Amino acid sequence: MNVRTFVSVPVPNSAGLGPLMKDLGLVHGVRRAAAAQLHITLRFIGDLPEERIDEVGECVDKAVNGRGAGQVRLRGMGAFPNERTPRVLWVGVDTSIPLAAIADEISRRFGLQKIPYDPKPFNPHLTVARVEGRPNMVPLMHKYADTEFASFYCTSVLVMKSELSPCGAIHTVLRSCDL
Repeated sequence: MNVRTFVSVPVPNSAGLGPLMKDLGLVHGVRRAAAAQLHITLRFIGDLPEERIDEVGECVDKAVNGRGAGQVRLRGMGAFPNERTPRVLWVGVDTSIPLAAIADEISRRFGLQKIPYDPKPFNPHLTVARVEGRPNMVPLMHKYADTEFASFYCTSVLVMKSELSPCGAIHTVLRSCDL
């Protein structure tokens, strides 16, 4: 059986995102992420045979070993691909943890083990919503451009299972790897 898999940093403190999420809920065509599903994706793997999950965990364990825990701040707002034609709305990530180096090392180790993954360059962000249609998001993005929403102390990176359902994705921790 295949398991839809990704590697992420958990976001345990999202209460500060409340005003933004409320504002996003007022915009037609914007589908907000559920607070319980918020995470910072380091690497998306996609469908992977279940028997390879332990290999993924070992690669992530080795990639994060000795990196050290640290503070993560969620601040500012932006969009992919851009403000004028947003498809994904995100909050920025500021941290002393070398997330880009960790993502690169995970990729290197996946490559050595021939574990397929999405090779897009890592761009630290927290997806807060997806956009359908063409709503004008520029005023809202400017309103929250300099806002610090939340901060938390990060001690681990997670290997996650994502099950798609009509009500949205259901995420389950498969392995926790200490920083």
